[in-house]
Amino acid sequence: MTDPIETEAPDDSGSVTLRRYEYQVHIAVQAVLEMLAGGSVVHVTCEHIEDIVVARGGDPRCTDGGSFWDFQQIKTRDAVEPWTLTDVLAKKPLKSLWRTHETVAGTGLIYQLTAGIEGHLDPADAAVVALSKGEGGDNDACRKRVAAHLKVKEAALTDFLPLVRIRPLPRRGDIELRNTRVLADLGPGLTMAMIDALYTELLRRTREATQGLPVARWAELLALDSPPAAVLNKRITAATIADVRQRLTRPDHVLLEDLSQQLHGSETALVRKLRQGAASREVIEEAQMLRAHAERHRFRELALGAWPGDQAIETDLDQRLLLLARRTGRSHKGQNQPADAIFDELQRTLEASPGTYDRHPLYAQDGVLLMGRACAISDECRFDWGSDRDAS
Repeated sequence: MTDPIETEAPDDSGSVTLRRYEYQVHIAVQAVLEMLAGGSVVHVTCEHIEDIVVARGGDPRCTDGGSFWDFQQIKTRDAVEPWTLTDVLAKKPLKSLWRTHETVAGTGLIYQLTAGIEGHLDPADAAVVALSKGEGGDNDACRKRVAAHLKVKEAALTDFLPLVRIRPLPRRGDIELRNTRVLADLGPGLTMAMIDALYTELLRRTREATQGLPVARWAELLALDSPPAAVLNKRITAATIADVRQRLTRPDHVLLEDLSQQLHGSETALVRKLRQGAASREVIEEAQMLRAHAERHRFRELALGAWPGDQAIETDLDQRLLLLARRTGRSHKGQNQPADAIFDELQRTLEASPGTYDRHPLYAQDGVLLMGRACAISDECRFDWGSDRDAS
């Protein structure tokens, strides 16, 4: 044996747990997509009381105008057979929902208790079909078996069973495709590469909420006046994803405008560095134009409120562009006209794989805009275009 990967692991449950955790994140994103579509979802809370808690507005059951709360316990399995009541009880979502019911009953909340299951129900099992519709209390077999499972008397289930729903969910191999299809419908003018990038960003934010990780300006984004500290980092509101909504409503590229007036100001550090690298006049004008477009894009995003408040996101992009630019510059030093060669190679790289650098994305994964941002970094004296002097 030359590699331990060839040995069968005595316990490989970690991989299974991670796959199921990821599935739960994709399910939470479904509710986030409803928010993006302007549906009834007010906010989504992850890993607080239940796996997912979805608050909806405008429900007729909430006569005081408050939110209707859906507490969701998500269960997965590898088997492809339909779920029977025996299968549902074996996965124990009802035990968790029972604890939730005991916790929130009497608090004044109007709510539902949902067991989300990966796959579909067995239509021949009358008990599980009744339970899925909130009619478990009317089915003698269902009522007796649930009472035995929870170790309570049947009478104790009078208020519980009408609140319970069983919700079939897409399987793991299908959930991402379905979600991205919905996202594509919300942004019909976007390329699939952009849709994939936005979906990846939604997954990232949902994972952070699931882990309770803080995000920038979170306290300003919450719907509650004074939420508990433990909930602050777990809730996704419409404001949290406002920048994603903005991206969905715009075309997938920024039209180049005539910025000729911006090209004739005083000589900038960018121009000086290009001249030191013996750049042609054409390259100098293109660099100025691209930088101006990138700056205009950034200012527009800021005005729309679509630019992330977390400075680390912008820093990550700049560091990636800086490393690429310096590496490209080193490969062309010693040439007679290095600036043109560096400029052309850098632009080809960014147009070929913009997602490698603009991961979140800030510049719509547009190679033209990314090249403009790279020029702005050069203007900050962080890299040169083949000059003998070392930029600091």
